[in-house]
Amino acid sequence: MYVPVVEIVDGIFRISPPDSGHTAAPTNPFLVVGKQRALVAEPGLDGQVPAIIDAIKACNVDLDRVEYVWVSHIHLYHTQGLSVLLKALPKAKVLVHPRGAPHLIEPTRLMESTRQIFDVESPEEPGVKKCYGPYLAIPKERVIATEDNQIIDLGGRELQIIHAPGHAPHHQGLFDLQTRALFSGDMAMLDLARARAHWDIRPPLFDLDKFLDSVQRYRALNASILLSFRRGGISHHPAQTLQWVEEDHLVVERICREGMQRKQTFRQIASDVEKYTVWVGARPEVAEGPEYGSNTLFGMLAYVKKKHPELE
Repeated sequence: MYVPVVEIVDGIFRISPPDSGHTAAPTNPFLVVGKQRALVAEPGLDGQVPAIIDAIKACNVDLDRVEYVWVSHIHLYHTQGLSVLLKALPKAKVLVHPRGAPHLIEPTRLMESTRQIFDVESPEEPGVKKCYGPYLAIPKERVIATEDNQIIDLGGRELQIIHAPGHAPHHQGLFDLQTRALFSGDMAMLDLARARAHWDIRPPLFDLDKFLDSVQRYRALNASILLSFRRGGISHHPAQTLQWVEEDHLVVERICREGMQRKQTFRQIASDVEKYTVWVGARPEVAEGPEYGSNTLFGMLAYVKKKHPELE
């Protein structure tokens, strides 16, 4: 299998996998290589695992040299392929936020919350084309609950764990101290086709206050580059990108809050948000209309209702 692999900065390779095997869009994981060990960042879906394995080999890295798999958070499009990937990487352990670790080991609640929004294939119906494939539990001994500011040593290359809640309480970033490259997770979802980051404000646990605090943490790192596993995106201007991320979330919150004050319908609020996203270039105008991306809008509406219960 031919898998495009691009070295973004010294020792950090972006993997461009083929179809995920599900209706969810394919993503691009990363491989980070140190002198002694290597790490896969953001593994994605099970259908992408063969491409990840082939890419590791194409980079002349032995599979038993990959000792870590890092996930920014446990939403299924970041983690569903973990059990399949770990079978191919005999020494690898998963680096996950402590709020997410129990749900990788015992995924009942994770799967229940996912099925409230997305179609998920179950082990009892293999091969059914749905948004995500089945998730299989990860053995406890292969899961590492990270600590904030923890250093992951790959041998001559150190990576810093950055707990960054807001998008979800189990969200974290990964910062390469050698190149100052920052894996932003879903804090800044970058698209190769556009400079502006797309946002993903999913229910039920989005928290704008914590999100903005996490943006400030990212800014303080003075990163040289932002890396996103969604849509292949890269930002060579992290400070500007993070400023836009903050501005956009504040505007979406204002649109939702003012729309609720005016007793607007969900469709009216979604239309106003869509007009803003198209205007700033965060996403193209699409045929689906104001419902496009409405799952992300539910997260902000839930936050506003919690923050301003009088608007119910």
